[in-house]
Amino acid sequence: MRILYLYSGARKDKFHGQASIDYPDTQFYGLNHLSEFGIEADYKEFGDLVESKFLNKFLGFRAMHLLLYFLTNGYDLVFGSSLLFMMVLKKIFKPKTQFVLLNIGFSRTISANKDNKLKLKLIGWLVKEFNGIICLSNVQKEYLQSRLSDLKDKIFFVPLGVDTIFYKPNYENRTNYILAVGRDNGRDYKTVIETAHLMPEEEFHIVCSRRNLEEITDIPSNIKIFYDLPFVAVNKKYQKAKLLLLITHDDNFLDGSDCSGQTVLLDAMASGLPIIASRKKYLDDYVENNKEILTVDFYNAAKIKNKIETLNNDDELYLKIARQARKKAENNFSTKNMAKNLAAVFNVIKNKD
Repeated sequence: MRILYLYSGARKDKFHGQASIDYPDTQFYGLNHLSEFGIEADYKEFGDLVESKFLNKFLGFRAMHLLLYFLTNGYDLVFGSSLLFMMVLKKIFKPKTQFVLLNIGFSRTISANKDNKLKLKLIGWLVKEFNGIICLSNVQKEYLQSRLSDLKDKIFFVPLGVDTIFYKPNYENRTNYILAVGRDNGRDYKTVIETAHLMPEEEFHIVCSRRNLEEITDIPSNIKIFYDLPFVAVNKKYQKAKLLLLITHDDNFLDGSDCSGQTVLLDAMASGLPIIASRKKYLDDYVENNKEILTVDFYNAAKIKNKIETLNNDDELYLKIARQARKKAENNFSTKNMAKNLAAVFNVIKNKD
């Protein structure tokens, strides 16, 4: 089987050197391991169709991905997270190639347009062209099955994978700061900052993009901000911090990815970094509360403070959570495991249609 990956963003300009050494292979969603399971996989970008920075800016994200359709000829299956509008051309040309959507934010797209009947009808018309939809949580899967009954048997859950070689576990010689990482719009940095106000004796490091903090002005002196750090620098943070705060908006928040914080969750687990996280529903597919993670209610800085103090005062619990999280990431959520699970689903889809 020949598969083409179409990513939502560039990979060729962003990743240089060798996977798992110079950068994590997490962002390739198992592509580099698929050959071990009998699948030939390739990936292409808009630059493979037209090399023009002007066109990149002029066309926009949706038009570019629409045109990427013309790179899919000759492949048995195309896999990506931004395939929806490409289905217009699939309806016209009716190719034999199968198209499988990676659901990163598609559930939220449907939810955000629930009152826009015209757009919802357009989405429903296009989505029928998919041969499969792969979700990164059971919450996503159940939601789509309830909204897209015609595709119920074509929606699958495959856990996200993390590069457990690039992110190595560290259980000692950590420094005394608390880390928060993430550029997704689903992050709740306002509550992280409120927690820092409650704990002036603690040092906090936030790694994010400028837009994440645009509306926040009361940043205390015990917080250090780092904008858009490269993978290697973020990995150093994972290795040095004493714990991670993965604080997100609740499950009804209609911005960001469906499973906000999912990649950072697995990065920290693989790094042996204890995690305190907002109680998102997708966590149930990856961790167990009080075993590999500590969870807190949404928008509650006082509860986060209590959990931090719990880990500060219980060395046995601290180390237990860190070790169990790493073990689970290594055994269940490596990128090779993701490739194995994807290969199984791709074969089901190929044989079904």
